[in-house]
Amino acid sequence: MRFLKYLIAVWTTLAVYTVSAFFTGSTGTLAFQQLSAEQAKQKVNIEALQNLNRELGGTLDSLKYDSDTIRIYARELGYGTQDENFVRIVGLGGARKQRVTAGQITVPRFPGYIPDRILWFAAFCAGIVVLVLLSISEFMRERRKRWRDYRS
Repeated sequence: MRFLKYLIAVWTTLAVYTVSAFFTGSTGTLAFQQLSAEQAKQKVNIEALQNLNRELGGTLDSLKYDSDTIRIYARELGYGTQDENFVRIVGLGGARKQRVTAGQITVPRFPGYIPDRILWFAAFCAGIVVLVLLSISEFMRERRKRWRDYRS
């Protein structure tokens, strides 16, 4: 019967590893939450890129088929027709139209988790601590029993 209580140390080791791996392991809830946040960030970026793609598609269509749009863009670049004269005012800065950016690069963060080796080591240490505590309690119980037998 005494041997069975030492199995508590083994069960403690397994329980500590299981609980810690569930929360902070490589496939635990903490890593899953971080990956879910990165996924949401990537979805937002994809939606922004899709909106930008639609806008650029509209600009492309207008440049293909609308001569007035081509004239406006040409004037922004400093071109004009033969009968036009340009007046430049120094010091006002550029009055050119701001173009849309080509998109944003998002680099996903590596999820933070505790490696399995460390989790196993912590669980093993917890099992050793329980084993030592059980051994000490057994030793103290035997000592009290001998002391009582000695006094009697």
